[in-house]
Amino acid sequence: MSLIETMVALLILMVAFISLIQSFPFSQTIVKTAENSTKASYLAQDKLEQLLALGYDNIPVGTVEAKQRLSADSADYLYFFQRQTTVSYLDGDWQASASDTGMKKISITVYYTNSISKTEKSYTISALSSQR
Repeated sequence: MSLIETMVALLILMVAFISLIQSFPFSQTIVKTAENSTKASYLAQDKLEQLLALGYDNIPVGTVEAKQRLSADSADYLYFFQRQTTVSYLDGDWQASASDTGMKKISITVYYTNSISKTEKSYTISALSSQR
C-alpha cells in the first residue's frame, strides 16, 4: 500500500511542478508587454520634450512626424515602435482652430505590438503650448 501512496504523491508533485513550469513563459510575455508599454511612454515623452524645448513660435503646425518606424535596423529595439506626432491650434473652447489663437495642442502617439494578443497597441500623450 505504501508504494501506491508514494506513486500517487509523486504524480501529484509532478503535475504541480509541470503547472508551475508552464506559468513562466506566460509571465515572461506579461513582463514584455509591460516593458513595451513603458518604452512607448518614454518615447512619447522624449518627443514631447523635444518639441516643447523649441518654444511656441518654432513648433510647426500639422503632421510633424508621420506614422513610421523609429529605426530601420531590425536589430534595434526601436524597430518595433512607430510614432506619429501632430500639432494643431486650439481656440478658447479647446476645439481645433484653423488660425493661430495663441495655443497649440501637441499629440504624440507611439504604436507597438502587444506580446500577448499580437495586436497593435498605442500610447498617446498630449500637451498644450501657449504663446507668452
